[in-house]
Amino acid sequence: MSIPEKLDHLESLLIKEGQQDSDLSSFFEQLKKDIAEHGRQLDILSIAGAELSKEQEQSTALALILYTARNLTNADAGTVYSVKDEFYDDPFNPGELKSRFLVFEEMHTESKNNYNTRPDAPPVPMEVEGQPNINNVSAYCANTGKIVNIPDAYHEKGFDFSGTKKYDEMNNYRSQSMLVLPLRDHENQINGVLQLINRQTADGEVVPFTKSDQTIVQAMSYQAAISLTTQKLLHEQIRLFDSFVRVLAEGLGEKSAYTYGHINRVSELSLQLAEEISHWDEGMYRQIQFNKHQMEELRLAGWMHDIGKLTTPEHVVSKPIKLHLLYDRFEMIIQRFNSKIKDLEIDALQQKIKGLEEGASPEFFSKIEEEKKEKIAQLVEDLQQLNRSNIGGEFLKDEDRDTILKNSQIKTRTHLKVGTSLIANEQRITQVELGADGAEECLIDESERDFLLISRGTLSEPERMIINDHAERSWRWLMRLPFPKKKMKLPLYAGAHHEKLNGNGYPNKLSARQLPIQSRIIAVADIFEALTANDRPYKKPMHLEKALDILKDMVKEGDLDAEIVRIFLKSNLYQKYAEKFMDSNQMSNINTDKWIADYYPPDFSNTLPQ
Repeated sequence: MSIPEKLDHLESLLIKEGQQDSDLSSFFEQLKKDIAEHGRQLDILSIAGAELSKEQEQSTALALILYTARNLTNADAGTVYSVKDEFYDDPFNPGELKSRFLVFEEMHTESKNNYNTRPDAPPVPMEVEGQPNINNVSAYCANTGKIVNIPDAYHEKGFDFSGTKKYDEMNNYRSQSMLVLPLRDHENQINGVLQLINRQTADGEVVPFTKSDQTIVQAMSYQAAISLTTQKLLHEQIRLFDSFVRVLAEGLGEKSAYTYGHINRVSELSLQLAEEISHWDEGMYRQIQFNKHQMEELRLAGWMHDIGKLTTPEHVVSKPIKLHLLYDRFEMIIQRFNSKIKDLEIDALQQKIKGLEEGASPEFFSKIEEEKKEKIAQLVEDLQQLNRSNIGGEFLKDEDRDTILKNSQIKTRTHLKVGTSLIANEQRITQVELGADGAEECLIDESERDFLLISRGTLSEPERMIINDHAERSWRWLMRLPFPKKKMKLPLYAGAHHEKLNGNGYPNKLSARQLPIQSRIIAVADIFEALTANDRPYKKPMHLEKALDILKDMVKEGDLDAEIVRIFLKSNLYQKYAEKFMDSNQMSNINTDKWIADYYPPDFSNTLPQ
């Protein structure tokens, strides 16, 4: 038998015993209503508790709390505020409070079908001219910690409701009864305010909030305070982490300006590619959609993909010419050529002196002068050619190679002899003395010869290995960080951007099945940005058509994801990127259908991620 049925039975027994009374009937009727109302509220709290226990966005939790509080009290409208602190920007006195104010987090008006998260409304100051704001009811509640129960705001003398009245006028509304409660966190600090407006009866009449309303909402207000605290801590952690990542990136920027630009553009292009894939409705990736957590994870992975370059030597990272080591070694070659020209001058003078002593003919002296000038002219021509060879390119011409090898065999006289020793892992000059007569050195020494013979770019193979090591460091460093659950794959996305689908990438030679789509996206963005960048000190900006040619070859060789590159082209994202970041002389019209027909593999399914 239910409780209402038991009450009906009890009432009928009393009537039989002669206890029939109008007051008694009214008492039982009210008791039934109270029990029904408590049952309704218990059901609401049970449902709300179950929903709040689920993992969800903080804004959703606040919306649910406000909805629950309104339902418990039959309130038509309500607002959740959070307390925000503003600090002075003084590095010598950090944490000095400047001001406090209430920010609108949620605002509901059921009769207007208006449900806003973070409504566009000005914050409520908690201080005015250095004094606590006690004129505004929500600020008063936040400052004093007192609950405010107002039967009719328009007839209340203690507070300034001009803002409320203005809102009512703009929205054709009438705010009347109000219940305003402070929200206290686990440390008993007020971190927000819950405001309920217009309690309604079953027939829609607006009535004041009751003591019972106040009690039951106060009981659940702690949950709202916890939600606000959690939201604040979460936002602070995200802001701290983002700022830390940006500081690291800016550190790279101070070391290498173009590296900072590179990671910015790679992160931006990666997100744009992910957006295109999320909206792509054909092909093998048509069902892939990235949610906002995955997009945030990808954004940070783009920012952190080159974090290993923090410890890569700058003279290697930004090496503009082949012979630029810790200093420009080409200057030493110039001095040796200069010394060789002096050798030729001295040799010619010595021959002329000997000719004078032997009474040589004028033709003898003319021949010596002409031979000297020819040799000097050849040296200057060779030096100019060597200077051009010092600039990195796509390949090394045979005539340049021959000139390098020829001059690496030509020697010039030296007069000083130096000795070196290994000190602090560096070879340093520790001895200088006069050398033996006839001592010689090559115009181009062995190491300089090897650098000049670099056929592509400016980096030697050992230097290229130093550059490549940044990927291993990025991987190793990121894997050591305790990322939260929703970002646990970030190290893989960032650290695997130099891996290839064919298993020939680095640092771990991962297979195609091991490479998630996020790593593939960053890989495409990284390669395209590097090819087309117009701020590299070691190369000229590459033409768009040439860059896409290289992408085509990399897809054919199994380096890059063909479907991602296809979406990159078909969506016209490559053109949008080019218009924003490339020089006008790099641009051209591209027949994307022809490009795709040329490079897209007939069977790509065996290279899809697991």
